[in-house]
Amino acid sequence: MTNSYRFFQNKECEYFPCHKVENEEEFNCLFCYCPLYRENKCIGNPIYFLNAKGQKMKDCSQCEVIHRPEAYDKVMQQLQRQDEMISLNIGNLREVIWERMAQIASWEQMDKRTHRQHKGMAVSSIGEILERNKYLYRVSILLQPFSGQCVKDGYFSFGNDKMQCQVLSRIDRRQVETGYLYAFHAPEYEVEESKALLTQYYWEIFQIACLDVVREWLREYLQRKHSVYEKRFCSPAFGAGFYGMELSASEKMLQLMDAEKIGVSWDGGKMKPQMSVAGVYLISRKDILSDCRDCANCIGQQTGCVFCCNNPKK
Repeated sequence: MTNSYRFFQNKECEYFPCHKVENEEEFNCLFCYCPLYRENKCIGNPIYFLNAKGQKMKDCSQCEVIHRPEAYDKVMQQLQRQDEMISLNIGNLREVIWERMAQIASWEQMDKRTHRQHKGMAVSSIGEILERNKYLYRVSILLQPFSGQCVKDGYFSFGNDKMQCQVLSRIDRRQVETGYLYAFHAPEYEVEESKALLTQYYWEIFQIACLDVVREWLREYLQRKHSVYEKRFCSPAFGAGFYGMELSASEKMLQLMDAEKIGVSWDGGKMKPQMSVAGVYLISRKDILSDCRDCANCIGQQTGCVFCCNNPKK
């Protein structure tokens, strides 16, 4: 192979090749020192050990991934990544999920005996499904940060793409430091037809409750993450159909995030799986949405209120 910006070989190096390989002619010296060494999740297969100070260290002596001919594209792709993938164990949020299920199913409006019966049946049937399929406890979440400069008067700007969002005309955009696109889906499980209709109903309620609880967990997580040195505020989660964001925004957000990495896609005019969500969080120095609670359920139509009628979309 010839030397180029993607491949370089230095046979005069006293250590060439610094790893044992079958074909020295394809040994790529371009990344002499691995630029991904400090990455928690690199593209190689390192071995970890504890040093004399008790610190976790990488041993990459048996890894030759970055010295392969095709290494350039993979390394550059990894270095350019800014997204964050979280594997959340919803088992730790069970009590909150049960409470949210009670609200959705209006169990509080039932008499105490009926309330106990429904909750007991729901907890038992859902718990049985989860225990038999423990992988359902894990929810994969994709977070992708964006600059506060993307927040404009009435819309988000991502390169050549614009996403209309009326509430952005009402907030103090100077307070916004950064934002996040997010996407995830609720645990997927097909309840057997032989199961009682109530079990199928409870499972759907459980999925909806998971979406709500995980969104709130994410908001708290991001607020803690950005409040290490100074107090910061994370907005409620909002997306297509909330806070004046156009209904067509979901497809754009999934494309921007490459959400298929976590199994969420756009298919036939809707998100797939059915119980999927995508949206936005804003991180700001002040609570910028405190005066816009009336916009929470706005679906982004100009005929919705006097404010939007007087501020047509650009």
